[in-house]
Amino acid sequence: MFEMELSVRFSETDGAGHVGNTVMVVWFEEARGPLFKVFAPTMDIENWPLILASYRVDFRAQIFYGPGVTIKTWVKRIGNSSFETYQEAWQSGKCCASGTTTMVYFDYKAQKTGPIPDAIKEALAAHLLPAEGEANSSQSEQKNN
Repeated sequence: MFEMELSVRFSETDGAGHVGNTVMVVWFEEARGPLFKVFAPTMDIENWPLILASYRVDFRAQIFYGPGVTIKTWVKRIGNSSFETYQEAWQSGKCCASGTTTMVYFDYKAQKTGPIPDAIKEALAAHLLPAEGEANSSQSEQKNN
C-alpha cells in the first residue's frame, strides 16, 4: 500500500464549503504516482506505457477545507495486460471516498495493448490489497463514528 498526505486547497472547495466531486479523480491519479513509477521510473511521457481504461469513485462522506486528507492506494488485481487499483480518501479518521481504476499496459506507437512484463507484475504484487481490505476499511470507519 502507498499513502499520500494532501492539503485541501481552498480552490478545491465549492460554495457549500466542501471539496468538489471532480477533485477526487485528480487526487486519486496523483496518489497512483508511485505505481506509475513501477512502469516508468523516469516518468518519461515520450515512452509512457499506460492508458486509463476506467475509473469509479464512490463518495461516502463530505471532505472539508482545513484538515489534511490521506489517500491510500493498493493494487487490487493484476491481469495479463491490465491491473486495477483500489484507493481510499481519509479525513479526520473517516473514509470519505473510495475508488477503483483499471490501467492497461499500452504501446502508443503500435496503438495496442501488450502483456505486463513479469518483473513489473512482481513489483505490483508487493502492493496487493489484502482479501479483506475493503471490509477492514468499512470496519475502521464504523469504529470512528
